[in-house]
Amino acid sequence: MSTSFQLDDLAWQPVRPALTDGVFGKTLLDTGTKVVFTRVEPGGGFAAHVDTYGHLMYVLSGSGLAVSGGSEYQLVPGVVLQIAAGELHSYRNTGADHLVLIALNLPV
Repeated sequence: MSTSFQLDDLAWQPVRPALTDGVFGKTLLDTGTKVVFTRVEPGGGFAAHVDTYGHLMYVLSGSGLAVSGGSEYQLVPGVVLQIAAGELHSYRNTGADHLVLIALNLPV
């Protein structure tokens, strides 16, 4: 079944408030694979944590720094970061503007 909607019609919701500061999302899909249009406020981010599912993040705008598997990754437009299930990871907006990305949660 096809569907269409306007992104602006979806409300921003806090993303995992126990682990985040200034991270908001609009869920685009939540059927097995979860897809979230994500906005991170300047200075905001995700604390270090481990998930039972993997992630794929595609950066649309802004800048930040991610740490995953003991390595650091610069988050700038066009970067795709893949994080394996069970891997310790975090990220933070290091810029003056919103960090905007598409985040996919990938079941194992």
